[in-house]
Amino acid sequence: MESKKFVQIVESTQKYFVQQMNLGQGIALNEALCENLFMLLVSVLNQIPIFVVGKPGSSKSLAMRLLQDNLKGQASENTFLRSLPAVTVFSYQCSPLSTSQGIEQAVAQARRYRQSSTNTITVVLLDEVGLAEQSPHLPLKVLHKVLDEAMENETLVGISNWTLDPAKMNRAVRLYRYCPG
Repeated sequence: MESKKFVQIVESTQKYFVQQMNLGQGIALNEALCENLFMLLVSVLNQIPIFVVGKPGSSKSLAMRLLQDNLKGQASENTFLRSLPAVTVFSYQCSPLSTSQGIEQAVAQARRYRQSSTNTITVVLLDEVGLAEQSPHLPLKVLHKVLDEAMENETLVGISNWTLDPAKMNRAVRLYRYCPG
């Protein structure tokens, strides 16, 4: 009985935070989107690296875009969201040709921006990070260094259609969205 109450509290908390955001016309707040948005919000605001893993269509990229669109600091549409820092995303599109240098350049660009911005959290988004695991250049080996050297007001988000090698994911939260069928 207590576990059911706990789940209800978590779900209502998720919905409260997510309902503060403008989702835009035609976007349904389904369970996957709500969970992804809430976990990304909590992780980014607390500067905790996170990997969001799920099949195509499980709202991973949409959740990240909505977070970026809504967290604009004082320029946010909603009073609650104005109380939160702005989030600026530096995206790196991973591929089987990715290199460590490419990821490091995205991190360096985010750090340069953060130095001149106040009340802003910079996020390095590794989009389709699972594809980088196929690269002969082994670009994800740099993740340990990047995560260990993370500075205040910066974090990393990885989005993937499949789970990465555990050694690469052990320094971040992993949100796995199971979609049967």
